[in-house]
Amino acid sequence: MEFTPRMTQNMRTAQAAAVGSMVLLKNIHDTLPLRPQGSEKLPVAVFGMGQVRTVFACPEFVPYHSVNVLDGLCASELVKPDGLLAHKYRAWALSHPTGDLPWRSLSMEELAENNAAAVVVLSRDEDAYDPIINNDELAMIEAVTKVFPRTVLVLNTPGYMEAAAAASLCGAVVYMGIPGQEGGAALAELLTGQSVFLGHLNQSWPRRRAEFIQANQVQDIYCGYRYFDSFGSELLYDFGYGLTYGTAEIAAIGVAVDRTELVVTAEVVNTGEVWPVSQVVQVYVSRPAGKLPQPKYVLAGFARTAMLDPGQSQQVEIRLELSDLASYSEASAAFLLEAGYYDVRVGFSARSAMVAGSLLLKSDALLAPVLPLPMAHTVNRPIRLPYTYPGEAEEIAQARKRAIRLSGWNLKKTPLKRPPQPALCRGADHPVRLEDVKAGTASVYELAAAMDDVALRHLVLDFGLCPGGPEGALGASADLKEDWGIPSMSLAAGADGLLLTREIVDPETGEITARQNCTAFPAAGLLGCSWDLSLISAVGAAVGREMREYGVDLWLAPGADVLRGPSQRHNSRCWSEDPMMAGRYTAALAAGVRPYGGAVLRPVSMEYQTNVTLRAYLEIYSRSFALAAPTAAALLIPTERINGQVCGEDTPLSDLFRQQWKFKGFFLADDERFTHEPTRLELEQSALRILRFAVTRI
Repeated sequence: MEFTPRMTQNMRTAQAAAVGSMVLLKNIHDTLPLRPQGSEKLPVAVFGMGQVRTVFACPEFVPYHSVNVLDGLCASELVKPDGLLAHKYRAWALSHPTGDLPWRSLSMEELAENNAAAVVVLSRDEDAYDPIINNDELAMIEAVTKVFPRTVLVLNTPGYMEAAAAASLCGAVVYMGIPGQEGGAALAELLTGQSVFLGHLNQSWPRRRAEFIQANQVQDIYCGYRYFDSFGSELLYDFGYGLTYGTAEIAAIGVAVDRTELVVTAEVVNTGEVWPVSQVVQVYVSRPAGKLPQPKYVLAGFARTAMLDPGQSQQVEIRLELSDLASYSEASAAFLLEAGYYDVRVGFSARSAMVAGSLLLKSDALLAPVLPLPMAHTVNRPIRLPYTYPGEAEEIAQARKRAIRLSGWNLKKTPLKRPPQPALCRGADHPVRLEDVKAGTASVYELAAAMDDVALRHLVLDFGLCPGGPEGALGASADLKEDWGIPSMSLAAGADGLLLTREIVDPETGEITARQNCTAFPAAGLLGCSWDLSLISAVGAAVGREMREYGVDLWLAPGADVLRGPSQRHNSRCWSEDPMMAGRYTAALAAGVRPYGGAVLRPVSMEYQTNVTLRAYLEIYSRSFALAAPTAAALLIPTERINGQVCGEDTPLSDLFRQQWKFKGFFLADDERFTHEPTRLELEQSALRILRFAVTRI
């Protein structure tokens, strides 16, 4: 196959995204990188069916190019997989579409004599995602590590694995995630040290899966690390954790307040002698627990350094609005900063962060009222002994001695401005088409007023349900071009890229008439480990280029839901267990898409009946949507019920998006869009939002 410039560019983007996201979880005794001592390639034995059945993307996705783990290692200039062992795995995969090679038939001692290191690949796809390493897999790892002191465990899985026993046996552990079509090449690049690891976990990894069950018994404010670190859970790897080949330290930290912003500066120094390093400085804030219970701390901001050579340093600056530290008070129906100390923690992961400063607010401050929502008030679980570390109390005491005092003028208040009561649009005294709106000779209001009820219903209620668009697209909007100049706009799915039919076949001849070569990028669950907004925006732009090439107007992008645990539906399509991260990632992806089309916010992982308390909904489960709302073209109304309520464009939840979170896009729905028969006024209001997007598509 001949690759077009766009295909080549997107392949590079997919590989760079995978390289920038995979996480090195363990590396002792110089297990990694796999590099030869002389000119010969380092011989390695690769075990596990995951090397040839590498999980890439959603099952329906057929990428034009893919590199599994074995292919990636075979193509490397630094390592040489054992040929006979590789042949056995390839042959078994061809004759057995499912099932594992009976590894007990392999001569481990002979393989150890001929190879200097071993790589064990464990894979899980989304449909059969079991986070437990089963007895047979553990027995294989034990057999391999018994004869290979240098063993690398690779986890090609949607997310968390209960890997404590397996990890203790291996010298190195790599979280590969669902890495997209170039995953094997990216992994080989990292294992051989041609690139350094950059990823940090977007999710806490407890030692036992049962901790997730405890954490998610109630959907309250304790989610992810907010639960694990507040309740003192035993973790294998904490939130934000990630190793690299080199070493880095934070040499100096500054905490200051600039008007309405908290400003944290940190000087990061590469203290190693060989490897370049890029680190992520993470800022957490502990809020005072007064009238409102609080988690141990919350992630407030982060920044990645440039690639630093040995001895090189860089100062990064992280700015955030002080008002973003507020918590929702159900008694006040507003976001509130409670009086007390706000301790600022800085580090390379949640549990490695040290208290570097403190802020003091003398009296409560109400900052932003919130529209009323029909949800139950929060009843929080009583906290057990939270996670702590030696010297934490002394750090807090020292920070509070020099705490920065806050006053009212440091706090940005956001009044709730109720929009004017909508009225029917006024028409023009001449015919209006969409091209007139584009030219500036008419307004969207005049076009909506001119459209008859049938056309309005067709535009609004049938959006995405009409046939049209490229082969494999979900659907399109109504074609109203002849009467109103409004083109049909197509909608495509694809959690890991644009999901279209790859080969278009003539139904009469059976011949392939065209190909739609779309790229499979790393899943959101892996991209979330990059802690790199520019990388995620580049993935969005790459998808956007394919949208433009194949005529797709809207892309159902990865969901903005908070990642809760391995039992969650479609959890590999969620960015992070932290809502601020999930929202910023979703916004970055949508911003990358925007020059080429529009991204659609969607919930993809809720249960059919989701019960959530009001404070938890506003602070955790909808915060990511709130942060991403200004950049999204549309929002898919969930079919699930929230607290027994049907969601619709005419419900209080939708009002929250429009009025509170400044969502300017339009709504889509798989089922009914309204909870009652829409009026002419409601149809016009929906049409206005659609028409504003349609103007950008002509």
